[in-house]
Amino acid sequence: MTRDRLDVITEELRGMFAARLNVRARSFERAVLRAGRMLPPQARQAAAELCAYEARLAHPKLASKTDPALIERAADTIRAALARHEPGAQAARDRSFLMAEIGFKLAALIGVGLVFLHWQAGG
Repeated sequence: MTRDRLDVITEELRGMFAARLNVRARSFERAVLRAGRMLPPQARQAAAELCAYEARLAHPKLASKTDPALIERAADTIRAALARHEPGAQAARDRSFLMAEIGFKLAALIGVGLVFLHWQAGG
């Protein structure tokens, strides 16, 4: 496995981060940091392994002892996790929580208003 091949893999994954998670960064490591908990634990661990392999491939002796299958397996884990993630799902969930919060507060306000009117009516 060469450093160029790893760069191609990380650039592809960085593009998937941008498309699926709406996380944009200049480097793969930074994209992983920004994605944070949006990635499942297995994908976070695989991303950490890829970052470690990047440093390992910078050293010639360690690069020759690095198994390319491990790098591909880590990349496949991340690809699978990102393929399951629907783009825009987080924004849709945030919007629905906002609408539910507004609805609850409006219902509480109407309830308080009715209690006040009942109290004023002397009943």
